Amino acid sequence: MREATAWIARARSILADERNGLSEAAIKASRGGFAGGALWMQQAMSVVRSAPMGCSDDCPTSASYLQLGLTKYALAISGAALVAVVCWRTQPCLLPLAVVAFYLIEVRMVFAFPVAIDSSASPFRDSHELLRSTMPWLTATKNVMLLAAEMLFGGLIGRGFVRSWCVGCLAVVVWYEEARATRKVVV
Repeated sequence: MREATAWIARARSILADERNGLSEAAIKASRGGFAGGALWMQQAMSVVRSAPMGCSDDCPTSASYLQLGLTKYALAISGAALVAVVCWRTQPCLLPLAVVAFYLIEVRMVFAFPVAIDSSASPFRDSHELLRSTMPWLTATKNVMLLAAEMLFGGLIGRGFVRSWCVGCLAVVVWYEEARATRKVVV
């Protein structure tokens, strides 16, 4: 399985192809919160799979994408806040560990949106299981942190904020599709 730099390179290439409509759709999606992002990610999954994806009757709603996103980030932020408080009270120089804590928690939920788009009834569990069956936890955390750096700092270095965010999300889709294809059975 490849890692973050390869997924980012592939995502940039896919996003640069104007024929797939992802760049154009990104602006609209950026104003739609978690639901807009999920719909854009569904379109990205269609492009990566080279197959149109329709939504069945059990497809998540905008409200469930909002709940999914809020839950995912509330869990990661809560863990980071706890580490920040402990570090602040004991060793303030260790405060950056709060960022690491955020990603150590968030990594297990990295595929939550793609598995929800694929109609999972338990996106957090299924994200965790797919990640666990395909990659060691610390390697995955490193990859998530590299993708996050692309998403958060790409705009600061002139790549465009929305575009950088989309590259990161598209890299997650590429990773997800690769993980689905290489999944090992773990007992």
